[in-house]
Amino acid sequence: MSQELEFDTLAFRTVLQRMLVLTIVLFVAFQLAACGIAVPAPTVTAIATAVPSLLPPTPSITPLPVNTITGVATVILFPTCTPLSTGYILVIDEEVYHSDAGIELGARGAIGVLQEALDEYHPEWAQEDELAEYVWDSSHTQNIGVNPRVLLVTAGVSLDWQVIEGNNLLEDISRAGVALTQHYREFRFNEELQANYPQVANAESYALFVFFDYDLEKLNAWQQEYDQMFGDIQPRIITEGC
Repeated sequence: MSQELEFDTLAFRTVLQRMLVLTIVLFVAFQLAACGIAVPAPTVTAIATAVPSLLPPTPSITPLPVNTITGVATVILFPTCTPLSTGYILVIDEEVYHSDAGIELGARGAIGVLQEALDEYHPEWAQEDELAEYVWDSSHTQNIGVNPRVLLVTAGVSLDWQVIEGNNLLEDISRAGVALTQHYREFRFNEELQANYPQVANAESYALFVFFDYDLEKLNAWQQEYDQMFGDIQPRIITEGC
């Protein structure tokens, strides 16, 4: 009987000791949590794997080419794979495109400016009889209506300023003007077309963009040529997303 009592007493003490230890552990954990001290938790070691970046690559920018005639830097950012917002193909603004360039000098004076530019930069075209006057008159017809300087440079760049034997240069200039105006009107009055080309800033830029078959290098050449011959176009940004 005494042995059984002794055994029960020992078991009871063991249970009490374990309960005391558990109580102390819980008390300490509670105090640590109350003080804002995180209780260490088991750590899990993860196997590192390469995760591709979700950010688009930063496009590289080449130094700005400087027009040797005007000394003005023209910003040209050629296509990258970075999605772009609207207004990134800006070749010319409305004011210049539709300007009655040189009218402050009178019609004869404005025609004289066209002729002087041809004499200096494209003498082969300058030798064509009354070409400058024809450009001025054509630019004001009902089915064209564009800055005569824009018309002249557009026709010149498209023909590489060559006088092709057997071609009627005056008719070529008229066709260029009609095409520009058609492209302009298509974009200006067609919201669906505008939605299809959100990167094009305006109808004027679209007209030139399509005329030169979406060729950014041609647009760059057009800008440089216009600036060289007449100098009244500001440097424009030409860039396009993928």
